[in-house]
Amino acid sequence: MIEWEYQKISLNDVSRRTDDIDLLCSAGVQGWELVAILPNNIAYLKRAQPTVYETRPLPPKEQSAAMAANAPATERPNGVKPKYRDPQTNDTWSGRGRMASWLKRKQDAGENIENYLV
Repeated sequence: MIEWEYQKISLNDVSRRTDDIDLLCSAGVQGWELVAILPNNIAYLKRAQPTVYETRPLPPKEQSAAMAANAPATERPNGVKPKYRDPQTNDTWSGRGRMASWLKRKQDAGENIENYLV
C-alpha cells in the first residue's frame, strides 16, 4: 500500500522575481505531485513515501503460488515431467521443443542420449 506525504505551499508568499510555475516545477523535480490549487492560492502537493517492507508470513494461497513458482522441474505445475536427466548436474529436459543445450552437447560428443532417459 502506498503511503503519501503532503505539503502545502502558499503561492502568495512567493517573491515577485519567482514565478509560481517555476516553484511548482522545482517541487515536481523533487517528486511532488500537484493535487490542487485553492482559490486562496494555496497549492497542495503529495508524493509517495519510500516503502518499508515488513517481513510477514504469506497467506496460504499466496504461499502455495510462491512455492509453485520456485518448484524444481519434477514438480512443475504445468504437468510436464522431465524425460531426460543429467545425473551429475540434475539438469532436465522434457523432450518438448528445442533440445536442451546440455543434452545436445552430449549428443554431439557421440553419447547415446537414451542413457539419460528418466
